[in-house]
Amino acid sequence: MDCTASQGARSVRGFTLVDALTGMAVLLIAVLTLIGVVPAAYGFTAQDSVHVQAVAAGQNYLDVIRQYIKSSGVDTNLPLPPVIAVDPGYGFVSNQALQSRQQFSLVPSCNAISLFSFDCVVTVGWDENGVTHSLKVESYIASQAGF
Repeated sequence: MDCTASQGARSVRGFTLVDALTGMAVLLIAVLTLIGVVPAAYGFTAQDSVHVQAVAAGQNYLDVIRQYIKSSGVDTNLPLPPVIAVDPGYGFVSNQALQSRQQFSLVPSCNAISLFSFDCVVTVGWDENGVTHSLKVESYIASQAGF
């Protein structure tokens, strides 16, 4: 009787070889999935980084336009856009699709809303993987030259 009791206790303890192999397979699938997701997440981060740079470049040029309109009171003969290079990054989150010598193209457009206020839009463009991307940054500007 002691012999069967100890054999029953042994069969209840621990994992079988099939249980261990199944657990290892599930763990391997989970790890491989995470290994595939991490680089994709870093790629999206790099794309977002360039998008944020483009918004900053457009806002920078809008600030130059704002100062010009506030002092001159007109939206003609706008100052030339600054040369702003795209920073591809050089760390683990670098955007390898961009060359380091690439620049944003900045195209301004201002429309008079009233005598001393203007609606100005800067269209920012850049190329990535042979695809041209663009976004618009807009601001309303009130001139102080007539006051």
